[in-house]
Amino acid sequence: MENMNSWDVVLFVVAGYLATMALVRLMIRRREQLLGEFRRNMKRTKKQNKEKQAKQERLGNKRKAA
Repeated sequence: MENMNSWDVVLFVVAGYLATMALVRLMIRRREQLLGEFRRNMKRTKKQNKEKQAKQERLGNKRKAA
């Protein structure tokens, strides 16, 4: 470390900055993927629950009518 001049330090700082920014971008992209997947799953589950509830209501109405 004693043999490092100012250019070496600058290069290390720039490399560290670039590595950090790349990691942040990857993490943001992954977060967006996970959120998209979660939202799709929630929509699908909500739709299935609505269909299930509608089916139960139809069955309940048929039983009351009979």
